[in-house]
Amino acid sequence: MSAPEAWHVTRTLRAMELLAIEPRSAPELADGLGVHVRTARRILKRLESEGYVSVSGDRRRRYRPTMRVVALAGQVVERAELTQVAVPHVTALHERVGEGCHLCVPSYLSALCLVHVTAQTAAVCRPHLRELVPCHCTAAGKALLAWRGPWREAVLEQRLESFTDRTTTGPESLRRELGRTVARGYSVEDREYEPDTRALAAPVFSEEGDAVAALAVAAPFARLPAERYREFGEAVVSAAAGLSAELGFVPQESEPDAGTPVERARAA
Repeated sequence: MSAPEAWHVTRTLRAMELLAIEPRSAPELADGLGVHVRTARRILKRLESEGYVSVSGDRRRRYRPTMRVVALAGQVVERAELTQVAVPHVTALHERVGEGCHLCVPSYLSALCLVHVTAQTAAVCRPHLRELVPCHCTAAGKALLAWRGPWREAVLEQRLESFTDRTTTGPESLRRELGRTVARGYSVEDREYEPDTRALAAPVFSEEGDAVAALAVAAPFARLPAERYREFGEAVVSAAAGLSAELGFVPQESEPDAGTPVERARAA
């Protein structure tokens, strides 16, 4: 594949990610992709002609994914190795801590919940299954940001939304928090996305050592006091390590020039 072809493929896939989050007009998509509006229109016309997007009939002409994309995404999620392998680990963590647990992956500037396990009688804390949530103020999202350097910088370049009076939106403040996250091995969400929810999350590594997902536990504020962070944090880190091992990840011994994955992330 030539460089121009690879560029167009990448831009088209990123366009689909943006449209999956919310319908957009050609100018809005161009802003999100950082391309000229004529380029955005060409991408949209091709996707429309292939049946992957439809356009509204009003004057704003916003494009949205069709059910063809939904069907494709559903097959990918259900058959993905990560989803299938993760379910027992998320379930075991839920049984250990007695609270709702979930697995999230990065999706453009958000985190997408792929697996969610909770007791039927318990309060269900977000994210819900298949829900996109902001990564800068959720435990799973912050765990991913902490261990994914290039993605972190792409997210922190954006204007971040405040959801409660405890949401941190300043890039430097978030970088400091993410540094502390790597140092202790898990992230903390303290009423930053929903006013009555606390959560902890740890990264899940692929065979190549990439943080491909985050495993989290979330609970109402009253059921997850700060005094239990260490207990819940150790449970989440242990569960994430077990899932990482099943995916083929082998922690490397510390090396003078490289360090462990955690040390490399701290330096990033």
